[in-house]
Amino acid sequence: MFSRFMKQKKSGFTLIELLVVIAIIAILIGLLLPAVQKVREAAARTTCVNQLKNLSLAVGNFEGTFSKFPGLSTNMNAVPADQYNGSLFTQILPYIEQEALQKQLISTAALAAQTGNPAVNAFCKSAIKIMTCPSDTSVSNGVLPNTRGATSYVPNSEVFGNSNASGTGLALATCALKSTYTMGSLSNRDGTSNTITFFEQFAACGAGGANGQNAWAMPIYGTALPTGVTNNTSGAIAAAGQVNSAAYPLVQANGQIGAMPSPAPTASGTNVTVSTTPTSSSRPQIGVTGQTNRYIHPFPAPTATGCIRNVGTGGIINPLHSGSTPVAMGDGGVKSVSSGISIVTWAWLVRPDDGQVIGSDF
Repeated sequence: MFSRFMKQKKSGFTLIELLVVIAIIAILIGLLLPAVQKVREAAARTTCVNQLKNLSLAVGNFEGTFSKFPGLSTNMNAVPADQYNGSLFTQILPYIEQEALQKQLISTAALAAQTGNPAVNAFCKSAIKIMTCPSDTSVSNGVLPNTRGATSYVPNSEVFGNSNASGTGLALATCALKSTYTMGSLSNRDGTSNTITFFEQFAACGAGGANGQNAWAMPIYGTALPTGVTNNTSGAIAAAGQVNSAAYPLVQANGQIGAMPSPAPTASGTNVTVSTTPTSSSRPQIGVTGQTNRYIHPFPAPTATGCIRNVGTGGIINPLHSGSTPVAMGDGGVKSVSSGISIVTWAWLVRPDDGQVIGSDF
């Protein structure tokens, strides 16, 4: 009888044992998720670094062809071929394997008329993979809320747009904001390896892109909009106040990038000051005579929904990674800027002619 009783007994998990197993699985998942997220972030950062490097090399190849750097904007339908109306990115398209797209943009119509030109709009809507960083959560599939192709990268206006530093007004008919630098002249100033050429920034800045949408096809030139940003020349986008294409540092309403202070930015001085307003104590800025908040510390980085393109009278940069942000340099390399960098060292990296030795915090 006893043997028959043992045969009838069934084995299985008790409720407590089942709960223990579930708890162990939950703990393992909790330990695994951060590791997976770190791997994804590392992969995204690597992609962004490679894209910045390719953009920097494209600028170098452009300079090798035309013996000058591309500008933030160029003249309408002018010759030679590097002077059709467009952004810095439209000028370097052939050097990022997008020559066919550039030819379509040139042959269809002037980019200045793209708001009312459906044919041009179709090409400006093109999403270019190299233009958007995987860590940029503000756009979907490389397209902005206003349907134009997005870019997560911002050119240094002091390198690519210093031709109007005197303050002469820019007419929308010409909208030329060019660079006076070549690879050689930049080397003779601060050096190509000590000057930033491209930064990271959310392509659609602010909730719904209300504070700025960075379209690769849009040239940068003076408008009456907030400093540091520009919109299209006319049409629904301008009416809606959705500005496009930011540069850093600020580009003023008449197209000038602002006077280069002398002496170079320092922590204190007669024409240079360090300020912590109107943003926050954790985001210091350097202002120069007549221009407050010209150089703004890149960290802490605002969120995609909370970021803004201009603070007071200056533009800001929105790094897409925590702790450090990659920046493209004039020599074609990419370096990492730590969140611990001083605002003075940051300003020296941005300025191409300060003549200062970069500090150990970079």
